[in-house]
Amino acid sequence: MTLKELPLGNQSFARIIDDNLLYADKTRYVYNLVTSKERNYFLSRPRRFGKTLLLSVLEELFTGHRERFQGLWIDGSDYDFPRFPVLRLSLSLESGSPEIFQQNLINRLKDNAQAAKLRQVIEARTPAAYFEKLIKALSEEANSEIAVLIDEYDAPVTRNLDNSKIAKANAKILHDFFANLKDDKVSPCVGFTLVTGITRYALTSMDSGPNHLKDISLNPKFAGLCGFTLEEFDSIFADWLAASLP
Repeated sequence: MTLKELPLGNQSFARIIDDNLLYADKTRYVYNLVTSKERNYFLSRPRRFGKTLLLSVLEELFTGHRERFQGLWIDGSDYDFPRFPVLRLSLSLESGSPEIFQQNLINRLKDNAQAAKLRQVIEARTPAAYFEKLIKALSEEANSEIAVLIDEYDAPVTRNLDNSKIAKANAKILHDFFANLKDDKVSPCVGFTLVTGITRYALTSMDSGPNHLKDISLNPKFAGLCGFTLEEFDSIFADWLAASLP
């Protein structure tokens, strides 16, 4: 019996599938997420719990790489794999001061613009302004809504809790940044949003910035979206457990 290798430390769905590594099929939960009437979500989970891998799955799904979903639950469903642009960001950036955080966030947004090979050049002095222009540009050039996937949204705040001045300043930057997603000129460009983090602390400290996000962290319907249920563990690792017995 040949066992699939475990994807230890691998947070890329594409690499896991392409390298034929063991993947816990979460696509039934993903299907429920992307076909719901809701379209703006927030998910909190502890570190090393699969949040980044989940965003990687969504990115592959939205960019139309159906071949990577062969044999998984969603491939046999009625989901038709529509394609649209994805703006994916991790806010796990150096943020020891609001100035450093702002510049690093703008640089990360510029990386996304360059990767998308946009025809128009985007210039802006703040992350919030650049974010707004980038969303509009991606939507206009594709003539479709886009997906916004943001990982570790709270890192610039939680990493600076020993300095309340910096934490509050970074929270203000995040407030202005996320407020774009509710703007009347921006929200029609966004068909799906998922923001992940380890806590709601930063979310609640941002006042009304991202309060349009539906918190599914404690929703039983999505309880198995990350990590493993006991049933999944017994099923997925059955061969590994059998091989480990004398």
